[in-house]
Amino acid sequence: MTDPDISLTPPARPAPPRPEVVIRPLRTAPSDQTPKAVLVSASAWTGSFVVLAGIAGVVVSNLTDVRAVLEASTAQDNPGYSPTDIADAVTVVLAGSGGGALVLALLALLSLQLLRARKNAGRIMTAIVGVVSIAAGLGFMSLTSAADGISGGVLKLAPLLYCALVAVAAIAPFAPSVSTWLRVRR
Repeated sequence: MTDPDISLTPPARPAPPRPEVVIRPLRTAPSDQTPKAVLVSASAWTGSFVVLAGIAGVVVSNLTDVRAVLEASTAQDNPGYSPTDIADAVTVVLAGSGGGALVLALLALLSLQLLRARKNAGRIMTAIVGVVSIAAGLGFMSLTSAADGISGGVLKLAPLLYCALVAVAAIAPFAPSVSTWLRVRR
């Protein structure tokens, strides 16, 4: 028979003391602060909007001179066109340039808003809008090259400045600090 005083389980031993453990992350946690590259992009877009407004101001304030020079240049390049067709073509170029610039500025603002909301789509959209804006700026410069002398050459140099600012605005969001910042969601 078995003795009731004898138990099959050994007496409990005290737990050994636990060592102190310190866990250090391998890399520092990304900051929640907006990276400088995003601020540079926003500043470059703002500068490009100011230059765009300046170009529009020069064209509007000298509209009759700009139209006359562009109509004369178009008539010289296309002698078979009627004066009405030439005037309509210049109207289409000026109105299309203004409307296109407005649409691109709104798309740039949208891409900047997406970027500030930490959406990767904002970075991609900024690049796409940047490339299209640079192409539009160079196209405008080419179309209005006959009117370069008006207002001290503003219509010649301002589109180049616009394109340079847009290039900075489109490239800046691809900095490594922005990639890290975009990965951390709020």
